[in-house]
Amino acid sequence: MHFSSGINRPPYEAADGFLQITSGCSHATCEFCTFYKDSPFMLSPMEEIEEDIKELAQSGWNFDRIYLQGADPFIRKTEDLLQIADMIYRYLPQVKSIGGYARVDNLKNKTVQQVRQLAEKGYSYFYFGVESGDDKLLDRMNKGYHADLVIEQCKKMDEAGMPWIAVCGYGL
Repeated sequence: MHFSSGINRPPYEAADGFLQITSGCSHATCEFCTFYKDSPFMLSPMEEIEEDIKELAQSGWNFDRIYLQGADPFIRKTEDLLQIADMIYRYLPQVKSIGGYARVDNLKNKTVQQVRQLAEKGYSYFYFGVESGDDKLLDRMNKGYHADLVIEQCKKMDEAGMPWIAVCGYGL
């Protein structure tokens, strides 16, 4: 398996298959998170992704969800994500869903129809680091976007029928 940094995932995803399709974080300056500071952002090559999917298939583990590694798997082009889903289902037909971490601004370049296509391919329950609805705090922590973008983009997810998870830092 190709991993550029340690595996980061919520505890609920412990039984899932882990697949790196990006490494690091495209923003990498947010003060809320320290997970990806040691790993520069990059897209994993499609050939490498397919090799890793084959390795997961040969592992003998039986899991029904793939948890994509890296802070920004959802930043990839819709076409790439659809192709990755096709590879997953070709080698791992028991898989029912695909998720991972994502930044809300990963959605800016995706239409509702594209998000709907991804949902139909089994993408669901991405963890979006919303952190706070306070724009002053988001600026102070260098999140890279404001609360209005969170609302706008999460409405896009709702309209497309893709369930999602917001990670908030209560008390911040």
